[in-house]
Amino acid sequence: RALALGLVEGGADVSVLDPREDRIADLSSRISQAIIGSGTDERVLRGLDVETFDQVVNAIGEESLEASIVCTQLLRELGAKEVIARVVSDLHKRIVESLGATRTIHPEEHTAKTLARRIARPELRSELELAEGARLLELALPEKWIGKTLADVDLRKRYGVTVVAVRTGSEGGRRLVPSPS
Repeated sequence: RALALGLVEGGADVSVLDPREDRIADLSSRISQAIIGSGTDERVLRGLDVETFDQVVNAIGEESLEASIVCTQLLRELGAKEVIARVVSDLHKRIVESLGATRTIHPEEHTAKTLARRIARPELRSELELAEGARLLELALPEKWIGKTLADVDLRKRYGVTVVAVRTGSEGGRRLVPSPS
């Protein structure tokens, strides 16, 4: 539900397939297409013309690993260009990747890691992973740095960090690529 609505908010044309009518009814007025059916039913998937979609998300999770695996296989056989599969374990990930899933997401693991980082680092306000090993972080300024310049704290040398923006004042003002002074 949250994924479908988030995609709609981002301007995407969204179709949802779900075997549970109650979940479909809640979304039907807000998405392009709401279909009651199973992602393991080849006839249903064929009728959706999945090969015309830019991306297909297989969000079947712990309800049935078998259904998730079958759905991934059918989506690839039917010509889906990009299949993003929700996984619940490393083995599940390896299996759907071997079937042709182009991306995987383990939401519970991702959420747990994000929460752990936020608990361990309370100054962390937001985070965006750009690539493996590269993140964009928004951090609260440590008190010991107040009144110092970027050159004074020398983040690049001490921590291997590059500052790309500085927010000043309470109105959310920003200065991109700030000077060291």
